[in-house]
Amino acid sequence: MNNNLKRFDLLPDHGAASAAGQPKALAAYNFIRHAIITMRMQPGTTISEKETCAQLGVSRTPMREAVLRLAQEGLVNVVPSGGTFVNNISLRGVIEGHLVRSSLELRMVRLAARCYDPVHDRDFDLLMFLQADAAKREDYDRFLAVDNDFHRLICRMAGFPDIWQTIHNATGQLDRVRRTAIPRSGYFDEVEQEHRAIYDAIRAGDARRAHDLLRQHLDDIAAVVEYVVTDQPGLIVQEPGFDLSKLDLMLAPPAQ
Repeated sequence: MNNNLKRFDLLPDHGAASAAGQPKALAAYNFIRHAIITMRMQPGTTISEKETCAQLGVSRTPMREAVLRLAQEGLVNVVPSGGTFVNNISLRGVIEGHLVRSSLELRMVRLAARCYDPVHDRDFDLLMFLQADAAKREDYDRFLAVDNDFHRLICRMAGFPDIWQTIHNATGQLDRVRRTAIPRSGYFDEVEQEHRAIYDAIRAGDARRAHDLLRQHLDDIAAVVEYVVTDQPGLIVQEPGFDLSKLDLMLAPPAQ
């Protein structure tokens, strides 16, 4: 791990308090994953087991459990007797993450509209406040965290909160691209407006409109990928059969 990378730089979505009471393997996983998603740990970075254990105050066993989970998500590559390295961003992984996310969330948002309960309005209002605050401060990491919390809320409103964990496990590569694209012009206002429109449709009990608005929101991924490819050439690895020429085809929404 980069010696200049401080423990604070590894903080997950909600800061140090979120690690309190967590199993050590989960805390290590959250810290390292956050550093990878936010690009504090760049592709190719070596993750030193000894240094990371010392920084996080964990033993080797939970550290290895965390690395195994990250490897299963495609975020790190463990080379036997050769070390552990942060993986490149894979276009195939980005597409797979999008397909999992869109398939599940589009079902969730319909259920959320059908099961709407005003008890969730306070949570939504808080998220919109936090999102606006992160945008004002140009805190990209916080903005992405709150963005994800909005989508997590949809799953909770639908009555299936654990579905978000399935989405989370599948979207590591996708989230790296989303985080990298946040600085693009107009992104903050665009996301806030779309989140409000989706929630208004849920609150109105309009399942079809909520579905259509969320689909439009999620289908922006093609533009996000193209932005990152243009802004940072070489960051996304295009494997054989998975290149930009087929991006629109692979990400096209299913026929209604």
